[in-house]
Amino acid sequence: MKDHCPYSQPTPSPDARAHVAEGHARRAQAADHAATPLVSAHNGEAEDFAQSWPTNFTKGLPHDCYGNVDPTAYATFFREVARPTYTSPNGQRRAAFDVPRYTGSFRTAPTRGETPFDWRGWESPLAGHQFTLEGPGPAAVGMAPAPRLGSDELAGEMAELYAMAHLRDLSFEDMRDGAGDAGVVTDALCKLPWFQPGGDARDADGAPLDPVSTARRARDGGPLCTQTLFRGSSPGCAAGPYLSQFILQGHDSRGGGRAQMEAVQQIHGRARRSDGTRISARDGMILFGAQRIDQRIEPQTPGVDYLRDWAEWLDVQNGANTKNEQAFDPDIPLKFIETPRDLASYVHFDALYQAYLNACLLMLSWGTPMDPGLPEPNTSLSRTPFATWGGPHILTLVTEVATRALRAVRRQKFQIHNRARPEKLGQVASLVANGHGDTLGLASDPAQAHLEKLGAAKHHDFDLLHAIAQADESPQFAQSEGAWGGLPDNGCNLLLPMAYPEGSPMHPSYGAGHATVAGACVTVLKAFFATRATDGSALTLEQAGAPAVFVPAPGGLALSECTRQGDTTQALTLEGELNKLAANISIGRNMAGVHFYSDYFDSLRLGERIAVGILAEQMVTYTEGVTLSLDSFDGDALKIHGDGLGGFGVDVAGGDYDSWRLRHVPQSPAGV
Repeated sequence: MKDHCPYSQPTPSPDARAHVAEGHARRAQAADHAATPLVSAHNGEAEDFAQSWPTNFTKGLPHDCYGNVDPTAYATFFREVARPTYTSPNGQRRAAFDVPRYTGSFRTAPTRGETPFDWRGWESPLAGHQFTLEGPGPAAVGMAPAPRLGSDELAGEMAELYAMAHLRDLSFEDMRDGAGDAGVVTDALCKLPWFQPGGDARDADGAPLDPVSTARRARDGGPLCTQTLFRGSSPGCAAGPYLSQFILQGHDSRGGGRAQMEAVQQIHGRARRSDGTRISARDGMILFGAQRIDQRIEPQTPGVDYLRDWAEWLDVQNGANTKNEQAFDPDIPLKFIETPRDLASYVHFDALYQAYLNACLLMLSWGTPMDPGLPEPNTSLSRTPFATWGGPHILTLVTEVATRALRAVRRQKFQIHNRARPEKLGQVASLVANGHGDTLGLASDPAQAHLEKLGAAKHHDFDLLHAIAQADESPQFAQSEGAWGGLPDNGCNLLLPMAYPEGSPMHPSYGAGHATVAGACVTVLKAFFATRATDGSALTLEQAGAPAVFVPAPGGLALSECTRQGDTTQALTLEGELNKLAANISIGRNMAGVHFYSDYFDSLRLGERIAVGILAEQMVTYTEGVTLSLDSFDGDALKIHGDGLGGFGVDVAGGDYDSWRLRHVPQSPAGV
């Protein structure tokens, strides 16, 4: 027994003091990396259109009968939003967010019940002043100025939203074929300089486009056609079906998946349809532990749009909470996403990280290869990933970045740009078309130019503005006695048909929360999972483990395997479908009428930079070398790496990190 090794040798307890000290030093390194302020610039319309502010967010404040904001109320609102602290001078209590909100009665009433509409509060207007201890803070990232009223870009954006509303109930597959009005709508949009390759698109002052607008003009897939209509900007968005496979198909119970999923595979292998056959990917059921997530949605009623009646539109601008007026299809309890309205319904009620968590679960069940730069399992034959580099790690991180993204984009929304929602631009066009453009004050001339540019969206017998003016404008809410309906007074109603009865949320348009979260979450997925094969080529869906490519069958009650040439797992790539997923969720909000294309474009890249910053910062925490490789939404090859000793960095092929980080954020003395 003399040779017996005492329990204390070797020690089972590592040196805690040394670990804490090194951890403190590494935290300091991460803090230095995050401490990079960035000055964002707004587009100057708040000063140029002062007193009327038609292109600034004023929802919830009092408006006159034309829908123009009370100037004193807006000035107070913006002053309160800009204040960095809301603590009373003695520090004893939180001070009020003292804004003169609308307090009058509403002209409309609910269709169900006798309780009048209440007023909606602004959603997290002060979040942009908060701090974060992970990744770039809200003031360390930014966005380019939003397009100005009178520019070809804003006219193109608004025309696209009118087109989306007009085609809201056409299936995406029919849209690809040019069925219904898809062909003539596409041809009409192509008459606008913004959508013409090489066309002479101009800014609001008639000058050539700056680099930021030029970048936003480029979309995946080349010239606008029915295949590329309403698609995103990143590689892969224009390939194959409109909808990403990650919001359609489910797990295939017939096999596949990682070893750590085998027990769950057994549970789902027992699942049967009503006819006794096993469920498959076409059933749209995703593994979630011992439960399943159904990819189908509860659809909104086709053909029912909102805020086409002026009294209803005005009540909503004053802050009426009309959310409960949403109409759902009573004949179809559940269906797969098939139309723009279906996609708008998905992004109306989703948890913001929902689609990306589902995508992660799908890839884990497919057995999609992880990034080869991860230590586990790639560099060890005796270690398997779990707490690090495994399911818990990636599933947590893909949701974790969402809150950081939301804080950052809230600063852009409220404290920087304060951009009006598309429903307000519909009012601007309606006022000009009905001879009330003078009520817009200093914005009247740019508003007139905006309407004239929109008027060019016509092809042969199809006129986009005429189609919108003829859209159903019957009230969807109960009309109280004396409801005001004086506008539009000559039958030219250009209010944007909205998919939601409440219109937009109670926060500004630019940037977009959904798109920022999409950019952050998809960036994490592209970093953790391999998007390139060992030979450097793009990893295909087949190599990622996807069983097939599906589209909704007509009616959306089932999925059908694609039969079009090119719609195969061998042709479509994992990166493309992830980029497409980010575009689907972001642009789905446009299809509802609550966001512009530039909201998607710039917010996606904002979220990407937040995620890259977080991933780079976390390299400080690892005690072994790690490399994560991904392609950005602009196609840049990025490598995020750490040496295991606290050193880390981000390499950009053909460039440098700071230039990439600031690419879409021109620095200007006009910044705020």
